[in-house]
Amino acid sequence: MTDKPDEPATEIFKDMEPIKDTKVAPAVGIAALALNMALKYHDIATVQDGALYQQYKLEGRNMRDITLDHVFETAIRMEAHLLAGSERIAALIMEAVIEVTDDEKPKEPSP
Repeated sequence: MTDKPDEPATEIFKDMEPIKDTKVAPAVGIAALALNMALKYHDIATVQDGALYQQYKLEGRNMRDITLDHVFETAIRMEAHLLAGSERIAALIMEAVIEVTDDEKPKEPSP
């Protein structure tokens, strides 16, 4: 990859062509998704407008700095929630199956 800022995006990612169809393990994909969501969350949670930021400062609102620790902590929480999602779904299905089998009456033998 080059460090030219005016280079088109297609040229920047040209070096990654051989790995575009590489299989990714589900846990790695979920971790990447969680990190991406955490980055978006903290990007949205910040004040983007300079005038609004100045007004917040004048009003004395406490604005905390966002560090990588905050982003990774959010990503870890999101990843845990996403990984536990399949376990929650499996538990719900098993509860439904057990409920249905408990509700069925035992069949009487036919004469």
